[in-house]
Amino acid sequence: MRKFLAACLVLGLVACNPDDVVHQIGWFATMRHQRGYKPYARPIAPVDGTVPVTGWEPPIDINATPRLANPRSKTAESINRGRIVYETYCLVCHGAAGGPFPAVRNLTDDVARGRSDGYLYGVLTNASAMGKGLMPRYGDKIKGNDRWDVVNYVRTLQLQARGGAQ
Repeated sequence: MRKFLAACLVLGLVACNPDDVVHQIGWFATMRHQRGYKPYARPIAPVDGTVPVTGWEPPIDINATPRLANPRSKTAESINRGRIVYETYCLVCHGAAGGPFPAVRNLTDDVARGRSDGYLYGVLTNASAMGKGLMPRYGDKIKGNDRWDVVNYVRTLQLQARGGAQ
Protein backbone atom coordinates (compact mmCIF):
# COMPACT_ATOMS: atom_id res chain seq x y z
CA MET A 1 0.00 0.00 0.00
CA ARG A 2 2.85 2.38 0.82
CA LYS A 3 4.51 1.68 -2.49
CA PHE A 4 1.26 2.40 -4.27
CA LEU A 5 0.80 5.75 -2.48
CA ALA A 6 4.43 6.70 -3.12
CA ALA A 7 4.02 5.81 -6.81
CA CYS A 8 0.81 7.90 -7.01
CA LEU A 9 2.53 10.82 -5.33
CA VAL A 10 5.51 10.68 -7.70
CA LEU A 11 3.19 10.30 -10.70
CA GLY A 12 1.10 13.23 -9.47
CA LEU A 13 4.13 15.46 -9.03
CA VAL A 14 5.55 14.57 -12.42
CA ALA A 15 2.22 14.76 -14.27
CA CYS A 16 0.99 17.99 -12.65
CA ASN A 17 2.96 20.72 -14.33
CA PRO A 18 1.60 24.15 -13.29
CA ASP A 19 2.23 25.47 -16.79
CA ASP A 20 -0.09 22.82 -18.21
CA VAL A 21 -2.82 23.86 -15.79
CA VAL A 22 -2.32 27.56 -16.55
CA HIS A 23 -2.71 27.03 -20.28
CA GLN A 24 -5.97 25.19 -19.74
CA ILE A 25 -7.47 28.15 -17.84
CA GLY A 26 -7.51 31.21 -20.12
CA TRP A 27 -7.83 33.94 -17.54
CA PHE A 28 -5.04 32.56 -15.35
CA ALA A 29 -1.90 34.66 -15.87
CA THR A 30 1.63 33.72 -15.01
CA MET A 31 4.77 35.84 -15.01
CA ARG A 32 6.74 33.06 -16.69
CA HIS A 33 5.03 33.58 -20.02
CA GLN A 34 4.99 37.26 -20.72
CA ARG A 35 6.83 39.65 -22.96
CA GLY A 36 10.03 40.95 -21.46
CA TYR A 37 10.61 44.67 -21.29
CA LYS A 38 14.04 46.14 -20.70
CA PRO A 39 13.49 49.73 -19.55
CA TYR A 40 16.94 51.05 -20.53
CA ALA A 41 17.27 49.16 -23.80
CA ARG A 42 15.86 52.09 -25.75
CA PRO A 43 15.75 55.26 -23.64
CA ILE A 44 13.34 57.81 -24.99
CA ALA A 45 14.03 61.53 -24.66
CA PRO A 46 11.43 63.49 -22.68
CA VAL A 47 8.85 65.42 -24.63
CA ASP A 48 9.70 69.11 -25.09
CA GLY A 49 8.12 71.31 -22.43
CA THR A 50 7.58 68.57 -19.87
CA VAL A 51 8.50 69.26 -16.26
CA PRO A 52 10.17 66.61 -14.10
CA VAL A 53 8.47 65.55 -10.89
CA THR A 54 11.13 67.30 -8.83
CA GLY A 55 10.29 70.61 -10.46
CA TRP A 56 11.75 72.77 -13.17
CA GLU A 57 14.68 75.08 -12.80
CA PRO A 58 14.64 78.11 -15.06
CA PRO A 59 17.85 78.90 -16.93
CA ILE A 60 20.22 81.39 -15.31
CA ASP A 61 19.82 84.91 -16.66
CA ILE A 62 23.00 86.99 -16.44
CA ASN A 63 20.96 90.16 -15.89
CA ALA A 64 18.84 88.72 -13.08
CA THR A 65 21.56 87.07 -10.96
CA PRO A 66 22.77 90.24 -9.19
CA ARG A 67 19.25 90.64 -7.79
CA LEU A 68 19.05 87.10 -6.37
CA ALA A 69 18.96 87.14 -2.58
CA ASN A 70 20.76 84.48 -0.58
CA PRO A 71 18.06 82.59 1.36
CA ARG A 72 20.62 80.75 3.50
CA SER A 73 21.91 82.55 6.57
CA LYS A 74 25.63 82.23 7.23
CA THR A 75 25.34 79.72 10.05
CA ALA A 76 28.05 77.25 11.02
CA GLU A 77 25.95 74.47 9.49
CA SER A 78 25.70 76.28 6.14
CA ILE A 79 29.40 77.15 6.08
CA ASN A 80 30.45 73.60 6.97
CA ARG A 81 28.21 72.14 4.27
CA GLY A 82 29.58 74.70 1.82
CA ARG A 83 33.13 73.69 2.76
CA ILE A 84 32.36 70.03 2.04
CA VAL A 85 30.83 70.83 -1.36
CA TYR A 86 33.64 73.31 -2.16
CA GLU A 87 36.27 70.68 -1.35
CA THR A 88 34.45 68.20 -3.57
CA TYR A 89 34.03 70.36 -6.67
CA CYS A 90 35.95 73.65 -6.40
CA LEU A 91 39.18 72.90 -4.55
CA VAL A 92 40.90 71.30 -7.54
CA CYS A 93 40.92 74.55 -9.53
CA HIS A 94 40.52 77.32 -6.96
CA GLY A 95 42.68 75.89 -4.19
CA ALA A 96 41.99 75.50 -0.49
CA ALA A 97 41.99 79.24 0.17
CA GLY A 98 40.21 80.26 -3.04
CA GLY A 99 43.46 81.85 -4.12
CA PRO A 100 44.98 82.21 -7.54
CA PHE A 101 46.15 79.52 -9.86
CA PRO A 102 47.18 80.46 -13.40
CA ALA A 103 44.13 81.12 -15.62
CA VAL A 104 41.70 80.42 -12.75
CA ARG A 105 39.58 83.09 -11.11
CA ASN A 106 40.73 84.24 -7.68
CA LEU A 107 37.71 83.99 -5.39
CA THR A 108 39.21 86.24 -2.70
CA ASP A 109 40.25 89.34 -4.67
CA ASP A 110 38.44 92.68 -4.72
CA VAL A 111 36.53 91.84 -7.91
CA ALA A 112 35.05 88.64 -6.46
CA ARG A 113 34.29 90.36 -3.14
CA GLY A 114 32.39 93.05 -5.06
CA ARG A 115 30.13 90.52 -6.77
CA SER A 116 26.72 89.79 -5.30
CA ASP A 117 25.78 86.44 -3.79
CA GLY A 118 23.38 85.96 -6.68
CA TYR A 119 26.16 86.45 -9.22
CA LEU A 120 28.33 83.83 -7.48
CA TYR A 121 25.30 81.51 -7.40
CA GLY A 122 24.79 82.02 -11.14
CA VAL A 123 28.44 81.29 -11.97
CA LEU A 124 28.30 78.17 -9.84
CA THR A 125 25.12 76.99 -11.55
CA ASN A 126 26.09 77.69 -15.16
CA ALA A 127 29.35 79.53 -15.66
CA SER A 128 29.23 79.49 -19.46
CA ALA A 129 25.89 81.34 -19.42
CA MET A 130 27.52 83.92 -17.15
CA GLY A 131 30.38 84.46 -19.60
CA LYS A 132 32.91 82.33 -17.75
CA GLY A 133 33.71 79.79 -20.46
CA LEU A 134 36.58 77.99 -18.73
CA MET A 135 34.59 76.89 -15.70
CA PRO A 136 32.43 73.82 -16.21
CA ARG A 137 28.73 73.77 -15.42
CA TYR A 138 28.00 72.54 -11.89
CA GLY A 139 24.24 73.16 -11.78
CA ASP A 140 23.52 69.52 -12.51
CA LYS A 141 25.89 68.33 -9.78
CA ILE A 142 25.34 70.81 -6.97
CA LYS A 143 21.66 71.16 -6.15
CA GLY A 144 19.37 73.24 -3.97
CA ASN A 145 20.73 74.86 -0.83
CA ASP A 146 24.19 73.40 -1.40
CA ARG A 147 24.79 76.13 -3.99
CA TRP A 148 24.03 78.86 -1.50
CA ASP A 149 26.13 77.07 1.11
CA VAL A 150 29.11 77.22 -1.27
CA VAL A 151 28.48 80.95 -1.72
CA ASN A 152 28.50 81.36 2.07
CA TYR A 153 31.73 79.38 2.31
CA VAL A 154 33.37 81.50 -0.42
CA ARG A 155 32.36 84.61 1.55
CA THR A 156 34.10 83.06 4.57
CA LEU A 157 37.23 82.44 2.47
CA GLN A 158 37.14 86.08 1.36
CA LEU A 159 36.90 87.23 4.97
CA GLN A 160 39.83 85.00 5.99
CA ALA A 161 41.94 86.31 3.08
CA ARG A 162 41.49 89.85 4.38
CA GLY A 163 42.60 88.73 7.83
CA GLY A 164 39.12 88.81 9.37
CA ALA A 165 37.55 86.25 11.67
CA GLN A 166 34.60 84.11 10.76
